[in-house]
Amino acid sequence: MAKFKASSIALDIGAHFIKLVELKKEKDSIVLTKIGLKEIPRDLKLDRDKTISSLISALLLENHIKPNPVNISISGQSVFVRFVKLLQVKEDKLKQTMKFEAQNQIPFSMNEVMWDWSLLDNDKNSSRKAVIVAIKKNLVEEIISKLNSVKLSAGLIDVAPISVYNCMIFNEDFNVQGLGAILDIGAKSTNFIIFNKGNIWIRSFPIAGERIEEAKEHGVEELLAEVERSLEYYFMQAGEDAPQEKKITQLFLTGGGSVMENIEASLVSKFSVKPQIMDPFRKLRVSKDVYQKLQVCGPKNQFSTVVGVALRGMTGLKIEVNFLKEIALEKKSSFRKRFYAGLSMATGALVLISFSIFMRQDYYIKKIKLDKAEDMIGIYRTYEPKIKNIQEEENILRGEIDTLYQTAFSRAIWLGIFKAISEILPKDVWVTDLSGIISIEKSGLGRMDMNGKALSYQSVNNFVSSLKALPSFSDVRPVSSSVENDKDTGEEIVKFSITMDVVLLTNQ
Repeated sequence: MAKFKASSIALDIGAHFIKLVELKKEKDSIVLTKIGLKEIPRDLKLDRDKTISSLISALLLENHIKPNPVNISISGQSVFVRFVKLLQVKEDKLKQTMKFEAQNQIPFSMNEVMWDWSLLDNDKNSSRKAVIVAIKKNLVEEIISKLNSVKLSAGLIDVAPISVYNCMIFNEDFNVQGLGAILDIGAKSTNFIIFNKGNIWIRSFPIAGERIEEAKEHGVEELLAEVERSLEYYFMQAGEDAPQEKKITQLFLTGGGSVMENIEASLVSKFSVKPQIMDPFRKLRVSKDVYQKLQVCGPKNQFSTVVGVALRGMTGLKIEVNFLKEIALEKKSSFRKRFYAGLSMATGALVLISFSIFMRQDYYIKKIKLDKAEDMIGIYRTYEPKIKNIQEEENILRGEIDTLYQTAFSRAIWLGIFKAISEILPKDVWVTDLSGIISIEKSGLGRMDMNGKALSYQSVNNFVSSLKALPSFSDVRPVSSSVENDKDTGEEIVKFSITMDVVLLTNQ
């Protein structure tokens, strides 16, 4: 079941007027809650785009409408429209079939246009008809840019003659039998829509209000000639689907140009059918605030297009096309990708946090054991001879290195450093403490300071030479040295301090 919107805002930007309506859903009714009309000045010296943006902003302000996505329609003359008959096609193959038909029907590269399609009937047991619409991408981009300039975005972009047709179908003010037509006369172009038993046919031509205003009766004659020519085109293309009696039985008039003098009388004289003025608000409820405003906005039927496009998404309509459908699908796909990427990142972060907690707990346990071992070693040092103390210190140092090795990652840098020192440490030299920092950058430098004791200066010099020979260190320098007597044996012992750079090799 389709999910309908609770409200809808629509704009119709014509050659001479900008129309705005807002519709809202209330229980089982659709209510006209806002309406606005602005005339576009015909002064050629004015910047038309800036003028239109200013008028749209004024309409929004006057009607207290906050920036929201709006529905908009494009003139029939700007749109490429084709009607195709489909053989029996399975539902799962319908989209693929329509894409194939579009590639054959649209006389431009598919990369240059935005397009959409809609079925005209739902009979799955017989051949079906569909409409394909296409427009150059740059025209859609211009519309979106104009809306963005007034902080609006496009909810959908419809085709003006289809919006008019949907408006008529919604209002149910027509006879389903016989051949019917809608004559939508604008300022610069006219849309002629023929409908017959659920199928439609559309033609747009440039004979409209401005031409009639300029050429008077001759302009009306040109309009009638185009209508007659359109009927001939329709009967040639419709073939067996056309009614036997090639005559219009009902005709609706809409658009701002339809109220011009002599239009109705000329149509009656030419086609022997009395035109019916379309009422786009026939099935809408009109709020009290809007009713009085509606009376001063001029002919109701000039709002047919904007009402038709405003109805999109609020109720099921006969034909639903949207030039932004592909963009909307791309955005939806992009949102899904971002969502799942974010979910993956969150999952990864959770794994890292859990692993970090585990490693930290493991580190604390090992540190407690190490602290206990150091306390015991301190007690033993008090009672053991000097040589044994030296051997135990070396064993403890190795034990500490082994413990750190177990708790560090496989790439732990200090392991290599301690191991290298222990391998070159002479028996008559022992290290009392180490301190330092390591750069986290590959091939970067760290710093290490070392304090120790030795039985002679020569032993210290030999130890320094051995450190310089190691690839893990550079700039090895003795900082200080001094001689003191051992409290127990009375022997002279050399105390020394050494500083050096730690070289982080890539293979460490």
